[in-house]
Amino acid sequence: MTELLDRLHKDHKALARVLDLFADLLDQFHEGGEPDYELMAEMLEYMETYSDQVHHPSEEDIFDRLRARAHESFPVLDRLTEQHQELGEMNRRFRRSLDGIVHEEVLRRDEVEAQGRELVKTLREHLDLEETEAFPLAQERLSASDWDELHPVVQSEVDPLFSEQDRTRFQTLYRHLIGKDQI
Repeated sequence: MTELLDRLHKDHKALARVLDLFADLLDQFHEGGEPDYELMAEMLEYMETYSDQVHHPSEEDIFDRLRARAHESFPVLDRLTEQHQELGEMNRRFRRSLDGIVHEEVLRRDEVEAQGRELVKTLREHLDLEETEAFPLAQERLSASDWDELHPVVQSEVDPLFSEQDRTRFQTLYRHLIGKDQI
């Protein structure tokens, strides 16, 4: 596997852990409890600032390279690109709902929960599609020189949650994840 795919795979593993915690908080919400809304907001911010602004663009660079090199279309890549947009909007919509709850707006719990569950479900399906179809396709079809040209993307960004460089930004989320098990 290439360095870039290694980083993206590691990101997926980290995001899966975040999604597990997110699902636990949604379970609390479903049971009528008041989950840690600050923690949920921090999770959504992490997904927006890292996944949407760093991780997904890195994947899109790979997808664009695959499209440019092939003499065929790849419906899976088109679907993943669409999902990148959809996931960003789903995140923002759920975040607005959480903000509404915190500011005591009248919102139906079942609708807010459904938004959160849809986000978790879609993200899990999205990660699986990338891992089982898109990444193997890239590994198979891209040359060493393609990966070398994509390599600068790897060097420029670090995960703010799981790196020493910016851990305080997502310290609440980090503490919850580290409490579940070791990274």
